[in-house]
Amino acid sequence: MAFDLYNVFYDLQSGGVYEFVLPFLLIFTITFAILEKTKILGSSTEGGSRKNINAVVALILGLLMVTQFEIVQTMNSFLPKISLFLVIAVMFMVLVSLFGARLENGFTGILFGIATLITLVVIYWALGPSLGFEVPWWIEYNWETILFVIIIIIILFVIIGGGKQGKSLKNYGTEVGEFFEKLRGAK
Repeated sequence: MAFDLYNVFYDLQSGGVYEFVLPFLLIFTITFAILEKTKILGSSTEGGSRKNINAVVALILGLLMVTQFEIVQTMNSFLPKISLFLVIAVMFMVLVSLFGARLENGFTGILFGIATLITLVVIYWALGPSLGFEVPWWIEYNWETILFVIIIIIILFVIIGGGKQGKSLKNYGTEVGEFFEKLRGAK
């Protein structure tokens, strides 16, 4: 019999790994890390955290969380979408860095506001189906028009805010990098 990876994932799914084990491990790990970092439950005599108490609290919270099927279902639908968003965001930062922008210190200025707005929209999109959020009817029927208007506004912003006359294509990469630096608020 040949090895079939589909059967492995099917066995994991039917065995409850996705519904119980993975959510438990995620909640346990995040809770334990937060308790270790903040030392909210006190510290030992050597100055370290109290790992035994932190582990018990994280264990209890993880076990309580997996008994709530609606929360686990929300997590199982939310996390893959957020993971996709994280991959897209990292690829965007790689592409922006290719044009010469420096992103070592993160986003500041206008670019931070834009990134925050995009993040909120993605979280709304990811949580929407499981929490009953709905897109307003006028966006649902007019999304092409709204997207067109946003693109036109961006084009006008770039054309009007260009500043320099007689730009050559030779310096285009550095000018794009400077543009992103200005958006970040670095210069």
